Amino acid sequence: MEHPKKNSMRDMFQELNKAYELMSISAPDFFRDFMSFLDSTERKGVLSEKTKALISIALAIDSHCLPCISFHVSNAIDSRATKQEILEASEIAVLMGGSPAFVYLKNVLDACEEFGAD
Repeated sequence: MEHPKKNSMRDMFQELNKAYELMSISAPDFFRDFMSFLDSTERKGVLSEKTKALISIALAIDSHCLPCISFHVSNAIDSRATKQEILEASEIAVLMGGSPAFVYLKNVLDACEEFGAD
């Protein structure tokens, strides 16, 4: 019996982008407002963009959202987060989310590798 191909974290990232594209066509007002909200919450304020990306990783793990993990690990790396910083943020998710969050650490590690975390 052939096992289904596991999606890479890059595949998850592309799936999220496809969802964004579809929503921009299907519900353009909602999509515009959502993206505005996303941009306003992720930009630098009192907290740096990197800190916000690390918080988002922990929340994505605790939410069990693979596309979110992919997206936020990529953002964290773009904000110059290191693999060690990403893993420490992930540990907080496990502290708060327990074993169900722990199983997502492999996806975080995969995303770090695929997106080139230092």
